[in-house]
Amino acid sequence: MKRIHYSAIVLAIITLALQPITAQAASTKNPYGTATVDPAAPNEIILTISKGKIKAAFAYSRLEKLKQSTISIYEPFLKKRQYFTVIPLERLFLFAGITGKDKVFTKALNDYQFNATAQQFIDAHAYLAIKRNGASIGYDQGGPIRIIFPDDSKWAKNLDAWNWSLSTISVK
Repeated sequence: MKRIHYSAIVLAIITLALQPITAQAASTKNPYGTATVDPAAPNEIILTISKGKIKAAFAYSRLEKLKQSTISIYEPFLKKRQYFTVIPLERLFLFAGITGKDKVFTKALNDYQFNATAQQFIDAHAYLAIKRNGASIGYDQGGPIRIIFPDDSKWAKNLDAWNWSLSTISVK
């Protein structure tokens, strides 16, 4: 029986769901050995954050305008050190009024979900990664955005919390 890699399945699902990509987007090299997929177009909504009636939609271009920093982490899936351009998840929670005891549900494009309280994400120093090594993160590489944790985070090795190809953050 032929073994199918998870990244190939995610790539197939995402490729079918994507609208045509603009010619402005640049392809990126895929470390998993599958075909490359262009990053999200600058004005394509890639993240929605909501709590009740409050909803904030983010295109990649809007995320790039927010205050960012660059952190170096040991990326546990690729087993090497990489640099990520990040926004603290705590800052993004503010756009929808998400606070400490709220139960936060994160959902990826492939419907993978992880949930915890907002305070648990905050205490774990969760970040939204928008670039890796200075470049956009391709869909086939877990992008265009993902949740990551610094090396000293209590969730650095909790791989369930590392939600790749993130699409929504919500409170239910």
